Amino acid sequence: MVEQERLSIFREEVQFRPSISPISERRKHNNPFLLTVKSTDLIFLSEVPKEITADSIITIEGQDYLEQWVIEQYRLKNADLLQQEYETLKSQLESQQAYISDKVVTLKQERNVLREEHELLTHEVTISQQELNELSKRILNLNQEYHHQEEILEHRLMSLKKLVEQRTESLLKLDLITEEELNHLLGVVDEVEHVEGYSFTDQFNGNYDNAIAYIQAFLFEKGIIYRRSVLADFLALLISNDLIILAGDSGSGKTHLVKSFADAIGGKSIIIPVKPNWTSAEDLLGYYNPLENRYISTPFLDALIEASKHPEVPYLICLDEMNLAKVEYYFADFLSLLEERDETPEISLFSDTESEILATEVRNFIALIDEAKIQTNKSDLMSFLDILRDAEMNRKLQELCGFKEGDSLLTYHVRLKRMISSYLGIPSKIKMPENVRIIGAINVDETTHYLSPKILDRAHIMKFSSPLLMDWSEIEAEIEDFPYEVDRPLIFPSSILNRRGSYPSFDKDDLLVQFLVRLVREYLNPLGVEFGLRTIRQALNYRDLLRNYESITDGVILNQIMLHKVLPKMMFDGNRALLSGSGNENILRKDHLAKMLDQLKIRLDDENLQGYDSSLEELRALIDNAITNDGVVNYWTR
Repeated sequence: MVEQERLSIFREEVQFRPSISPISERRKHNNPFLLTVKSTDLIFLSEVPKEITADSIITIEGQDYLEQWVIEQYRLKNADLLQQEYETLKSQLESQQAYISDKVVTLKQERNVLREEHELLTHEVTISQQELNELSKRILNLNQEYHHQEEILEHRLMSLKKLVEQRTESLLKLDLITEEELNHLLGVVDEVEHVEGYSFTDQFNGNYDNAIAYIQAFLFEKGIIYRRSVLADFLALLISNDLIILAGDSGSGKTHLVKSFADAIGGKSIIIPVKPNWTSAEDLLGYYNPLENRYISTPFLDALIEASKHPEVPYLICLDEMNLAKVEYYFADFLSLLEERDETPEISLFSDTESEILATEVRNFIALIDEAKIQTNKSDLMSFLDILRDAEMNRKLQELCGFKEGDSLLTYHVRLKRMISSYLGIPSKIKMPENVRIIGAINVDETTHYLSPKILDRAHIMKFSSPLLMDWSEIEAEIEDFPYEVDRPLIFPSSILNRRGSYPSFDKDDLLVQFLVRLVREYLNPLGVEFGLRTIRQALNYRDLLRNYESITDGVILNQIMLHKVLPKMMFDGNRALLSGSGNENILRKDHLAKMLDQLKIRLDDENLQGYDSSLEELRALIDNAITNDGVVNYWTR
């Protein structure tokens, strides 16, 4: 009966959607879970679900509730969905747990690796710190030793100068030394005529494009015509401090470029003809003659000594017809000196002991003259001519000198004077002047020698065509007008022209390095063409210098490297197969060279090389010439 009443009461109840009451009501009734119902949400139940029994109703404080039943019905209704969500969440949890576990293992491994690296680095830092401390001590000791030796040398120098000053009158009166030689001994350098010119750093603000435009206009005013690309290339090579070789037919303007460019930058050019009979470094640098006790100099050595006296003046020394003799015979030792990039190379000419022997002999001769004057009471005799004219003095001096019958005092004097002159003019050692650039000019014909790989590795080749083949109107169109007189040379600071830095390091991530390495591996090495690490670093240095010009693109730079460093090495039989081990032993070298041309076309475009000699055209001509020359590939022949 009670159950029926409750059900009857429930049927009079409504279905509703409760919401949480406002906070003020919840505080008022002290019930945070107090609910409220909107009248619009009330729906009268038409009947009670059959599943509802009296047990489904819970009475709280006189109110009947179906909460538990509703929850149970929702649970039963959504049991499958809940199970699926449960399984999904469980799977996600397991996956996350596995991921976290793997991550923990990985992190532990990385932690261990980092710990080992940290320990290793800590050890290396400790060792480096120890080495640094030892190096600092060495530097300190070397500085102390340097200052000590400097004091000693300074003292010796002052003593020497004092001795020379004391003996100056005697040396001059005895005609053993000239005024010029005395000034050289005392360190008095002849003043160089100051060249008025525009400053690269001041008037041109260090802009290389404007500088080359000015040099081109400067030469044009003198009736000298060169393409701007040639002048820009030549300046970059001068700054590189590498050996420059100008190749071309006679009359193509090779030596003229050296002379005119030296004038354009306020420098001096010295042209030295190479002789066919040059076979050793002595032909280039001279030699010490022990019979005459003096050094036999050469025009090349004289040029170096002259340049060392005027470090602010650029000296362009050109070995004209450089390949009339085998270059590696007379120039190899000097070329090795040029390879030194970190320090200024030093040229040893003869032993220091020779100068010490000479100094002793001169000192003894002057002492014997003084003694002869005392013994003959001829202190008024001052000049060597007076001594020769005085029979008594002449006889006494010959006696003191230990001359044998027939020996001539005059002959001895001439020999001694020649020795002194040689010693004062030629030092035993000379550092390569930083203001000197060595340039070779070569012709390639039946009277000359080919350049060896050693020379090609270390040199930049600039090839010249006959001026008659140039488009003069096109070059004249390049000439720019300047708002001032184009009548002065352009002076570059020694910090630019005289720099001698190390080549850039080999960076495998550098795009140019990657291209050159690929070129070597896929083409040059199978063709038997040598191209080493030094050459790549040299090319990188040249690239960096060309980038000083805003007008020069990376394509032009690669084109110039191909012309300077790659194509001059092309000398082989194109009808022979590629080298064994290349994997393409059944391919002829001339055919492989054609593939290299195709690869180069991808990187270069002739249209973007206007104003420059095209390496693509040179390579095409090389391949075409091989077809008509029994397959022989030779960059140096037509």
